[in-house]
Amino acid sequence: MTHRIAELYRSLNTDPERPSLGFSPDMEEAQRKLFEATSDQSAEATLSEWINRFQPCLFGRLSAKLGRIEYCILREDDLVGSDQAIADKIQAARLHWMRAAFEGRKSGFIILSFSRRLADASPDSVMREFAQRLCSLYLLEDEIRTDVIYTDATYLEKPGVDRMTWKWLVGVNFFSASADQRWWQDHRIPGGIGFSMNSVGHLVKSGILARALQQFDELLGASSEPLATTKIDSLEKALEFAMRTIWGASTAVSGKATELLPLPHDLAMLPVSKCPAELPRFLVEKNYCTYQGYYHTDVTLPSDYFLPDVKRPQHVKPIELDFTYLFRRDIDNPAFKSMGEGSRIRGEQPAALAPQQKVRTAEMEEVAVDSVPRLMQALGLK
Repeated sequence: MTHRIAELYRSLNTDPERPSLGFSPDMEEAQRKLFEATSDQSAEATLSEWINRFQPCLFGRLSAKLGRIEYCILREDDLVGSDQAIADKIQAARLHWMRAAFEGRKSGFIILSFSRRLADASPDSVMREFAQRLCSLYLLEDEIRTDVIYTDATYLEKPGVDRMTWKWLVGVNFFSASADQRWWQDHRIPGGIGFSMNSVGHLVKSGILARALQQFDELLGASSEPLATTKIDSLEKALEFAMRTIWGASTAVSGKATELLPLPHDLAMLPVSKCPAELPRFLVEKNYCTYQGYYHTDVTLPSDYFLPDVKRPQHVKPIELDFTYLFRRDIDNPAFKSMGEGSRIRGEQPAALAPQQKVRTAEMEEVAVDSVPRLMQALGLK
């Protein structure tokens, strides 16, 4: 039986920079609670509390606050076991997330592997191999490469006789305790390493559905299990939250790793000359189509994360990143031409990820439930 994760786990190197860096107070406190946790449920509660308070991504914070994240917790006892046992635990949680998302109860999924060894591990080639193998056990792909975009998928059903079901692609993103106090600090997570999957499109649509069902229940004088509603009731509103997230990025040791750009003097230079969202005053002079980043925010495992550098390396240059996937509906976005054109981009190089491909992670696609074997399994129909 394969024990690749266990072998890599035991081979992790201690971060030589950590004694001088230390951890931020919020990380120290969250890690203390995690290492004292006696159950997966208490670890989940600690992680959810930390995300709600300290994760710069506002979509993640909102999801944690509303209990819309499904967790898979991997403790040291799991990590020294077989890869098959680890994969089984991840896949069980993945199916649970899929079912909850289908019912409108969850939008996000987080896999956290934690221990003192992982928290203190060096971001080097061993950690990279560990992360690649863990991601492989999650996505059930033989090879996971760095600097590549990988996605999962999530679904939502509209109640009714026709059982209309929508599908969104969901980006897979790496987080690590080793990011704390380093230039890529916004991708830190307490306790070790993790993968975060959060669908903005699903969060928007499920919130709209929850409000509609709530109004319907009130009209009929009926009662049912309440679904969480959000203030993000459109992809245009999601644009504001996305811009707020970039605006609030951590000022790390080398400055902000992602940053808003000013509007050009000539708005006709933009793909969309009028902002589709009503922005607050502090954002109105910012570019709502593109922003700047020193890493690609969609790449699953950026190779630059697995270097010992505390400050941003000289070879890391800023790149232009896209907001328009949240709102640009025109002929240049094939995903908007047909509701059935949202093909997977798993394994595609980030340089080839055009805006029309990025949009598929937010735009929905209508699907038949019986055409998705994993969803059938999650619903107990197979």
